[in-house]
Amino acid sequence: MAATERILYGLPISVYSCKLRLALALKGVALPETPPPGGYASATYRAIVPQGTIPALVEGDFVLTESDAIVEYLDETGTGRPLLPAEPRARARARALSRLVDTRLEPVVRALFPLVGAGQPMPEAAREALLRPLEMLEKLAGDGPFLSGLSSPGLPDCGIWAVGTVLETLDDVLGLDLPLPAMIRAGDGVPATAPHLATYRAVLSDWAAQKTGAA
Repeated sequence: MAATERILYGLPISVYSCKLRLALALKGVALPETPPPGGYASATYRAIVPQGTIPALVEGDFVLTESDAIVEYLDETGTGRPLLPAEPRARARARALSRLVDTRLEPVVRALFPLVGAGQPMPEAAREALLRPLEMLEKLAGDGPFLSGLSSPGLPDCGIWAVGTVLETLDDVLGLDLPLPAMIRAGDGVPATAPHLATYRAVLSDWAAQKTGAA
């Protein structure tokens, strides 16, 4: 394999694969997604990507995981439109917002997965744990539709749109009636990302239907 050939491993259901998919769309970069050989976290895949996680970018003997790290690497190698601002403070703020989505919001959203098809109400503690990062992100968001606070969407928006799509699905399936911020739907108004979000919504809907027996 040539050193310049890029292989992107991911799965349609993965929230972080979706995040990277959205980032690539905003960058204007076409990089087809390949399923992990042997299946997710298999020995075959770990022989290529030791972490066994997705997404993963492989260039020859260079292997990179974590969606933010991949986006920053593509930015720094001049691949597509940069998704992080050039100004240091704006750049640091964008990184912080992206990490906030990944470390504070996504884990509490993921914690709701066992409720799908279980026929159990959402525990109040879980609701409170979910509302805290949503409220925090709303307070930290800039003016306008984008979490990044810039005139065009960036890395933080890719995260909130991907996780927000999962949260919307859970809200609908579980009947949670959550006060979801409008910024999680802003990607539907961006021509580059709208088709990817529609596809991801359909994938999540199929997953939920299988879990609830509604398929």
